[in-house]
Amino acid sequence: MDKISIIIPCYNMEQLVEKCITSIKNQSYTNFEAIFVDDGSQDKTKEIIEANIKDDERMIYAYKENGGLSSARNFGLELATGKYVSFIDSDDYVEKDFLMELYNNLIENDSDISVCYFYRVYENKTDLNKVKNGFYNLVRFPAAWNKLYKISLFKDNDIIFPPGKWYEDLGTFPKIFMMTNRISIVEKPLYNYIQNSSSITHTFDERIYHNYDMVETNEDFARKNNIFDKYHDELEYINVYHTLIGTVYRSSFMDDFSEDTIKDIVKYVSNKYPNWNKNKGIKELPLFFRIYLKALYYKQYGLIVFLLKRLNDKIDIS
Repeated sequence: MDKISIIIPCYNMEQLVEKCITSIKNQSYTNFEAIFVDDGSQDKTKEIIEANIKDDERMIYAYKENGGLSSARNFGLELATGKYVSFIDSDDYVEKDFLMELYNNLIENDSDISVCYFYRVYENKTDLNKVKNGFYNLVRFPAAWNKLYKISLFKDNDIIFPPGKWYEDLGTFPKIFMMTNRISIVEKPLYNYIQNSSSITHTFDERIYHNYDMVETNEDFARKNNIFDKYHDELEYINVYHTLIGTVYRSSFMDDFSEDTIKDIVKYVSNKYPNWNKNKGIKELPLFFRIYLKALYYKQYGLIVFLLKRLNDKIDIS
């Protein structure tokens, strides 16, 4: 049983972190280190973590000044000593066989990454999210968690989470994918993703445009490693889904959302990928998005503004 490093970023999580700790302690796979990175919490997160891990030498508390989720994960990666690494958000929790199933699946399939199904946990319901293999499916929701990675993917390729940015997973997972030989799927829900009512998915903030930075850092990485042409379609698809769909959608929550907003976003993508409408990943999208993208390509911006202003809180882009 190889050693697994688990990295758990924590910031002001005094209400939820204990459940996360308990779920890690109860893992059926026992050869792990759990690194709780306290990202400058100002509540009782430190006290709660230390009280709950003091009887388990596999648990490590590490404090750093506040720098955000990416910097906390990167700090944990520097401390990690395992052959494999997994990420768990401190407000989430995992099933007891989370590590065991991911590890066995990775070893049996000679994979670089294994990925499991997960639950979205709302206040009054729980939704099962199945995961399909392949770049076009995985990159639509490129979360760092619900996965087990060979840690060498990060360390050998100098891949880190982009500090100080929103959508840090979008700026990380595609790079990992491009350096991966094989990904395998565990068809069991083993991760519990707690839904936050203040999620950035249904709000507007100027930081939604960090999406552009994340898209471009993937393209720069591909060029640096001389694989841009190899992954041209995949990089184009990131622009189609996360910019033409995701950024337009999130912009629709602006008070002054207009046709000009859409035009600027489409121009940004079209300048790089003039034939984006022919991307083969589009056919794998739900019908609504395929129709939406066709309307976008034919510059039906007024129709899109009309629809998004009335439907934006009912559309699931994750």
